[in-house]
Amino acid sequence: MSEENIELVRFATEEGLNKGNLGFIDDVFSADYEVHTAGLALPKGPAAFKMAVEFWKRAFPDFTCGIQDMFASGELVGLRFRTTGTHTGPLMWMPPTGRSFVVEGVDLHRVRDGKVVESWISDDFPRILFELGIVEEPAPPAGAAPPAGVAIPEAKAS
Repeated sequence: MSEENIELVRFATEEGLNKGNLGFIDDVFSADYEVHTAGLALPKGPAAFKMAVEFWKRAFPDFTCGIQDMFASGELVGLRFRTTGTHTGPLMWMPPTGRSFVVEGVDLHRVRDGKVVESWISDDFPRILFELGIVEEPAPPAGAAPPAGVAIPEAKAS
């Protein structure tokens, strides 16, 4: 069953998020499907997935979710991913910047009786806003240093 659950989540990711095809959602998501994500209030049911895909594809028509690893344990399917996109459409009230982003994350999905019933989504929205130049990433105060053994990456040039 775990392998079937992985393939169901892989299918939804590839067809929905990457290709923007949504004709399958009623077959893949339960009528009471629930999404847990910060910053977006989505309805219950398959419409939640549709709205999320439309949200990302409107702002980033080339949005892709590259699957890096997947695993399953019982009803749960974990997905480690790298998302990319170029900001050529409106992102909520923010006009397009023409800039691109790359962020990584991990999501968790519950699959029951051949349908996704629940998802926990870890979109790194602050990192996306930083990479698009919409929000300036805070700089450490002068003289501040990370704890011993911790390195802070160089700031990206704008």
